[in-house]
Amino acid sequence: MAHIVRVTASEEIYQTLRSEILSLRFKPGEELNLQLLSEQLQVSRSPVRDALMKLSGDNLVDIYPQKGTRVSLIDLKQVNEERFLRKSLEESAVRKFINIYSEEHLLLMEESILLQKKTMKDENFVDFLIADEAFHGVIFSGINMSRIWKLIQSQGGNHHRIRLLSLSEKNVLANIIEQHQNILDALRSKNLKELLGLEDKHLSKLLQETESMILHFPHYFKKETPAHPFYMRNTYAKELS
Repeated sequence: MAHIVRVTASEEIYQTLRSEILSLRFKPGEELNLQLLSEQLQVSRSPVRDALMKLSGDNLVDIYPQKGTRVSLIDLKQVNEERFLRKSLEESAVRKFINIYSEEHLLLMEESILLQKKTMKDENFVDFLIADEAFHGVIFSGINMSRIWKLIQSQGGNHHRIRLLSLSEKNVLANIIEQHQNILDALRSKNLKELLGLEDKHLSKLLQETESMILHFPHYFKKETPAHPFYMRNTYAKELS
C-alpha cells in the first residue's frame, strides 16, 4: 500500500509564502501583515502564524513581538555560509557522479540548458533559476542523494535571493549557460580535474557579483553585517586565493 503524505494547511501556506519570498515578489524588508495574509489566502490566522514561524527558522522572515513581521533583509554572512554548504556538498557529489552517471542524466541536463536559453530570451529570471537548479539537481539525484539537494535548497534562502538579483546583470545569464555547457562537456569526457575546476569557478562566481548587488540594491541587505565593499573585496579575495 502506498504511503500517503498529507500536507497540512500551515505547510501549504509555508510553501506559498516561501516561494513569494524566494522569487522576490515579497521584497526584503517588506512588511507581512498577518490579518491581510489570512484574508488573501482565505484561511484563519493560526496556520499563517505557524508558517511565518517556520519561515523565521529559515531566516527568511523577522518576527518582532508586538510590532509585526517583515521579510528578512539579505544577510551576507548567511549568504557566505549557504554558499559554502552548497559548494562543499556539490563538489563531493560530482566526484561520485562522474563515475556513475547515465546518458539519461546528461539528457536531463541538456534539457535544463535548453530551458535556460528559452527563459533567458524571455527575460524570465525566476524560471531561469528554477531551470538552473534543475541542472544541478540531476547531479544529486544521479547519486541517489536527492535529500541532500533538498537540504541545500531548504538552507539556501539568502543565497537564492542574491543569485536571483544577480541575474539582471549584463551577460550573467549567458555566462551561466556557457559554464553549464562546459560542465556537461567535462562530464562527457570524464575529465574530473577540469570538472572540479569548472565547478569551483561556477559556484564561486557570485562572489564577484555581490558588490554590484549591494550598490544597486542597498536597501535589500542587512546593515549590521560587514557588507562594506572594502570588507567584501578583502574577505572574498582571501577566499578565492
